[in-house]
Amino acid sequence: MGKQNPELEQFANLLVQGVKGLFKERGEISFSKEPVLKRQQITEYEGRMRVDGMIKFDNEPTYVAAVNYYASAVEMQKKKALGTLVVYVQQEYVPKLIRSLQYPAIDDEDEKAMLDSIGTLGNIIAGRFKSEVSAAGYIELEMSAFNTFRNSAPTGIEFCFSEYELFEAAFDLEGKKRLVIDLSMGVVPKRR
Repeated sequence: MGKQNPELEQFANLLVQGVKGLFKERGEISFSKEPVLKRQQITEYEGRMRVDGMIKFDNEPTYVAAVNYYASAVEMQKKKALGTLVVYVQQEYVPKLIRSLQYPAIDDEDEKAMLDSIGTLGNIIAGRFKSEVSAAGYIELEMSAFNTFRNSAPTGIEFCFSEYELFEAAFDLEGKKRLVIDLSMGVVPKRR
């Protein structure tokens, strides 16, 4: 794709719109205040994007889910990511958030259940964002399976290497920042 996405902020707004709609539909959850969008530099190391959830919540333990987007199935096979969406939730809030979204209760002492839950959350947010992008007139993106981590992704994650910036969207629930989503997206072609 070869150039920075001049529409990155528009994609960040589509993400926020989708998350607000999803949370309202799934559990009639409203945020304490309007989500805060912040443009940031991508931290890259050895061709991968650094992902550290503890930075998002003042060194609190965090669960993380990451999903990549691709322009086509061929690009996905080549591992040539067009976009990246990373969902971060404070460890202590994962069970409550999952329950609020009408999913079965989970045992917060069960690491696998916690990782599965953050993966499910990441997947539904990523799927909703994919639908918002398509509805806005862009091509239908291919989406990877989710990857999950506790606190950070030790080797980083794929991202569109031509991009230098991402948008961080911070969402407050019950008066406190509980959910953060990073979005990096290369230039997405419009549908013909």
